[in-house]
Amino acid sequence: MPHEIDKFLPYPLPPWEHDFQTLAVHCEVDTASLIPFIPPPLELASDQIQLAVMRFDCQVPTRLYYDAAVIVLVRYQNTVGGFWPFAYNSTDQAMSGTREIWGYNMKLADIALERDTEFAEGQVSRLDKTVMSVSMNIEEKKFETTDMFPRLFLKHIPNAKTSGGIQTTVIRMNTRPEISSHITGSGKVSFEPSPDDPLYRIKIKKTLGATFTTGHQILPWGEIIS
Repeated sequence: MPHEIDKFLPYPLPPWEHDFQTLAVHCEVDTASLIPFIPPPLELASDQIQLAVMRFDCQVPTRLYYDAAVIVLVRYQNTVGGFWPFAYNSTDQAMSGTREIWGYNMKLADIALERDTEFAEGQVSRLDKTVMSVSMNIEEKKFETTDMFPRLFLKHIPNAKTSGGIQTTVIRMNTRPEISSHITGSGKVSFEPSPDDPLYRIKIKKTLGATFTTGHQILPWGEIIS
């Protein structure tokens, strides 16, 4: 029977569907500080990154959740897409589902996202540290951004019999959101050093600007390209 295992999983199978809000600060970084966090066989393809905090009001799964991520552009063979070397999620359901289905590199965290007519801010807190804070002053600001779609992920599955074997699969998710609103502004980023979350080691050279985007999105099954 197709998908008979569904009833035993702690999350629903794709497609997932939600309305979203995304606050993203767009930055240029020192690539030497970023490369250590890009696992092979992926290769860094740009010095521009996005630092994002996201809210998902869901139809599938049914529980509201938040994501936060450092999103970078990487290349695998002839495919270029957005990879999340650091990623956080607010619920056990979405964290386990996104890791096990697509390979998102998620950790559980407390995540907040707020916005009014002039300002937006997001925070990611974990293990008594505010590991990432992003904020945006809403104003007319023109700057170039890097397209981080499709998504590329590395799905790691350890061998249950030995410490020496991990199966790694490169997965492409061809999802692109339907945009309802998109506003720009100036952005700020700060990190609190934490030995468990070394994203603070990424050296930002220039903050280009910030965006706040809302819309609708469907997360489909991924495509194995390795």
